[in-house]
Amino acid sequence: MPEPESLVLALYDACNAADVPAIRALLADDFTHYSLGPSAQSTPIRSAAQLATQAAAAATQQQARWRVDRIITEATNVGVEYTMWLSDSSGSPQVRRGSEWIELTPQATEIAQIRSYHQVGQPSDLDGFDYTGVDAAVRPAITSGAPAERLNAIAGYYDACTAADVDALMGYFTEDVVHYFLQPNVGSRPVAGREHLARYWRKVAQLINARWVTDSIIARGDEAVIEWSMFWNPDGSADRIVTRGMEWYVFEDDLIGQIRSYHMQLRESTELEEFAYVAAGYSTLAAERSALHTPHPEDLTGNRRRA
Repeated sequence: MPEPESLVLALYDACNAADVPAIRALLADDFTHYSLGPSAQSTPIRSAAQLATQAAAAATQQQARWRVDRIITEATNVGVEYTMWLSDSSGSPQVRRGSEWIELTPQATEIAQIRSYHQVGQPSDLDGFDYTGVDAAVRPAITSGAPAERLNAIAGYYDACTAADVDALMGYFTEDVVHYFLQPNVGSRPVAGREHLARYWRKVAQLINARWVTDSIIARGDEAVIEWSMFWNPDGSADRIVTRGMEWYVFEDDLIGQIRSYHMQLRESTELEEFAYVAAGYSTLAAERSALHTPHPEDLTGNRRRA
């Protein structure tokens, strides 16, 4: 049986080669590819044949090429950071970077689902991140840190963000922590330093009445990747919306040293179009908690923007 990493890398290679039969052979018959919406390109791809045809067309007509920059696995779940190069309608080259959550079939023999988090249809990367020497398909070493420990740390960090608690937040970070955000989102410049990042999240939480929830996690050694949701009120509105994304964490001595965030920030809900969030046990606007994470505080009264 091929390793999960091998299946995923083989898919990227087949897409680069525009090899339709090879792509189809790696995907389950009921395969689905989800993308962030709302967008003209966010309608799910619901068959292996459709993905194979579209990937091959992108490779041949737009000179699209994909590279895995980072990969982490746990059982039948795989997290990937990737780079995509292609030519736009004018023939100018573009670079798009993103992150994908990939689920294999229960037997881990085929790819059942891909959930893609990126800036749809435009160039994007982590603002301020040094991509020099990025290693392709580096698998984190198994050191300390079990999945449950990483989940507890990230959920605790999120709860401290929701509570706008600077002191609690500082207890989760290394002194030189850096948080990177995907541009061209507004406010995408990296935030560096323990106190600076803690105060940044206090300001955000109070400004938009935000709550963060961990929906899924893969943890391996000193790294973890999650799918997350942020529930918030834009522009002082009473209307609640949700922003969903993926984040990569690097731990140093059980403290968070780096966060790399992939999402699309709009003043309306941005999520995987047609994804069954309730069935998956993920948080929703009707219930801002997931099967993995019941946030504290549940009451946001102390977080609300000052009048």
